[in-house]
Amino acid sequence: MKSESIKILISEIDYKLGRVDYFEDMLKEWENKNDEDYQKSQRRLVKLKDETVNLLKIMKLEQLDEFKEYHGIFNKLQEHASE
Repeated sequence: MKSESIKILISEIDYKLGRVDYFEDMLKEWENKNDEDYQKSQRRLVKLKDETVNLLKIMKLEQLDEFKEYHGIFNKLQEHASE
């Protein structure tokens, strides 16, 4: 994988991880859990986690050295995906 592609992949993973953190924090503080927007946000969080896991799988196959930094996060996201 070219170094520019690796940088883009890492940037995308970091962006998605930031969004995952944002949605997790937002959902914890949401008062009305029956709100339609709450449900949409939950679905978006699940989708973000799936997208991030898929990107990390690509990194694991293509750049194992870079992946090692994300290994713990990868395991945590996979655990949440199986729930």
